[in-house]
Amino acid sequence: MPEVLELFTELAAIPSPSGEERAVADVVAAYLRDCAVDVDEDDTGPSIGSSAGNLYARVEPTAPGTPIFLCAHLDTVPPTSRIAPVVDDDGIVRNAAGTILGADDKSAVAVMLDATRRVLAERRPHAGIELVFTPKEEVGLIGANAFDTSRLSARHGFVYDQAAPIGEVVLGAPFAQSFVVTYHGRATHAGMYPEDGRNAIARPLGQSPSCASDAWTRTQPRTSA
Repeated sequence: MPEVLELFTELAAIPSPSGEERAVADVVAAYLRDCAVDVDEDDTGPSIGSSAGNLYARVEPTAPGTPIFLCAHLDTVPPTSRIAPVVDDDGIVRNAAGTILGADDKSAVAVMLDATRRVLAERRPHAGIELVFTPKEEVGLIGANAFDTSRLSARHGFVYDQAAPIGEVVLGAPFAQSFVVTYHGRATHAGMYPEDGRNAIARPLGQSPSCASDAWTRTQPRTSA
């Protein structure tokens, strides 16, 4: 099994739903340190509700040119059971337990780590490589938003989090946000004082006061209907 594939299956087997990235962050940091690369973890974890902060590592340049940074996130959507990565006869990695695999985004994490190891082991010339691994991407890019980008020397970078052909760039994506709103109506006697009531259903259904009042009204001014 190629080393990068073995590394991916190791990472994928570690549950790391958003906010619980500690175990996988420790494996990533240990891997880089075994490559003699210093790793720094910022202190944003507690403030963003995560067990880990952003990891930052820098490989010093060995040649002139344009430095780059690479970025991937450590969290996954929540698994519904254990994660047991297996490689089938076609070389495709699947989860034998039937839940998520976590290739989003641990496939990118594994490739970034293995590429760094190969650059160093093969002494390939480069103009500087910076690595950023963020928590809580799946719930709103929270780790990335908390990262201090002034730490980056590179002005050009690649964020690996898209299952599209190499060369495609994503400039936007669908977005959704949930929230809870409580509407309060006003009770009244439907026959005697309907205009004093307020309908708590009309507003949430989109009825605008400018075109139809949310107050109950009388059909005839001299009746109680």
